[in-house]
Amino acid sequence: MNIAVYCGSNFGKNEIYKNTALKMVDYLAKENCSIVYGGSKAGLMGVISNHALEKNIPVYGVITHDLASKELENEKLSNIIKVNDIRERKAKMEELSDAFIAFPGGCGTLEEISEILTSIQVGYSTKPCAFFNLNGYYDNLLSFLQNAVNEGFMLKEHLDSIIVSDDIEVIYKGFVNYEAPKSKWEILKALTNC
Repeated sequence: MNIAVYCGSNFGKNEIYKNTALKMVDYLAKENCSIVYGGSKAGLMGVISNHALEKNIPVYGVITHDLASKELENEKLSNIIKVNDIRERKAKMEELSDAFIAFPGGCGTLEEISEILTSIQVGYSTKPCAFFNLNGYYDNLLSFLQNAVNEGFMLKEHLDSIIVSDDIEVIYKGFVNYEAPKSKWEILKALTNC
């Protein structure tokens, strides 16, 4: 399984992020997974990609020419794809991946996983995604999404389809057993025909 890991280009202030990233890679190695990520050597992106290479996990990096030229590219990668802009980067990562993990990160991580969630809602994607909710990192975002359901801007089926855990084994098993929800339009049509 090719798993996209969206994560920070910073390390975060707590060592738990780095230490858990290493454990996550160890587990994915045991399951013979490949990693798809943003191609950088910075922050958690570098921690995850370098440790995966040490574990002989195939790693596919996707980076823009601009970011590569600023010496952020992880030059240890043999599988590096350079694209023109961030939109192409996200599209290529989605194409290469079977499942998606949002590990702690900032606006880029949020943008990447949000695009996958949107694709699932409108029926363009049937691939699973997960929030690695380490240290309660995504609690506020999950509260926002629950409020979106409560206020009628998101369907419960789509919120329920997101795998949420601080345990990589739970996330991986969720990927293996995943059943994609119907699209927003299919669910709404079924509700109006009742």
